[in-house]
Amino acid sequence: RAKLRLYLEQLKKLVPLGPDSTRHTTLSLLKRAKMHIKKLEEQDRKALNVKEQLQREHRYLKRRLEQLSVSGSVERIRTDSMGSTISTDSEQEVDIEGMEFTPGEADSIDSISDGEEEEEEEEEDHYSAKGGFGFPQKNRRFS
Repeated sequence: RAKLRLYLEQLKKLVPLGPDSTRHTTLSLLKRAKMHIKKLEEQDRKALNVKEQLQREHRYLKRRLEQLSVSGSVERIRTDSMGSTISTDSEQEVDIEGMEFTPGEADSIDSISDGEEEEEEEEEDHYSAKGGFGFPQKNRRFS
């Protein structure tokens, strides 16, 4: 009995008590302890889910950064209109508004830009459907 009483006193210190904390029965203390344990387990489960989600996002972003750094470091060699080569580390802006194209050239340029737009749309669809980082969007509540 003495050990049981000691354990109940220790439990009173660990469990948050309500406003009517002046008098407790053993049953009410045990019920509060049980509710408190369930609440802590739920918080722990949510924290683990958030941690796993953040780890997945971190791995995804690391892979994406590696992909971008690899594609950015590849040196591109292009030919200008005079036949000489231009070596660049990044895309160059070209003003084509004043240029004239033959019908065959215009068609090939349209198909190139259509392909780029499709890639951008696919990438946007991927991000919007996956919540921005390749993962389904969840309602997150942090407390």
